[in-house]
Amino acid sequence: METHKSISLNSRNGVIFLGIFGLIWTCFSLIFLVPVLLAREYLAVCLSAIFVLPGLIMIGYAATVYYSRARVGKPDITISNSSLRVGEKFTVNLMHTFKRNVQLEGIVVQLVFKETATYQQGTDTRTVTHEDVYENFELPGGEYQAGQYIQETFIMQIPADAMHTLKVRRNRLEWFVRVKADIAKLPDYVDEYELTVLPEMAAAR
Repeated sequence: METHKSISLNSRNGVIFLGIFGLIWTCFSLIFLVPVLLAREYLAVCLSAIFVLPGLIMIGYAATVYYSRARVGKPDITISNSSLRVGEKFTVNLMHTFKRNVQLEGIVVQLVFKETATYQQGTDTRTVTHEDVYENFELPGGEYQAGQYIQETFIMQIPADAMHTLKVRRNRLEWFVRVKADIAKLPDYVDEYELTVLPEMAAAR
């Protein structure tokens, strides 16, 4: 079994990066806001405040996501094999001890195929993302107590007619195991663990 690191934006490193970026954005914007505020140029203050707002939103979002992750704690995810062939089965093992009491609406473990295409439209560059969920396992919600332990094993399979992993300049075909916990009144806890699907078929059994 292989232990994997999460790679999603909502992972711990992704949240920290977003918070730092929001802080830098806010500080940079304040360089323009403070002088016009002291000069009481209120129209300029309103315009400058528009540039400060995105930074504050990023900081606020990062803070709430970080708090929600702290409420749940990070589960241990092990995957039997992260280099898979088309049509191959594999197992995902989830183990977790809750460090705090937390109310969850539910826990979902999914096998996700994500297609990302980047193309030029005039002078603009557009990126379009499409997802398909091929496996979906749901665990019940409820009040989970500090110290409560859960362990679940899921058997998944890359579909026999699926595409393999592809990463080129303008197109990406990617596979993930996604773990999502729906936390009451807080942003969802989301982690993604990347799989590599090889361009070959699994042996028939």
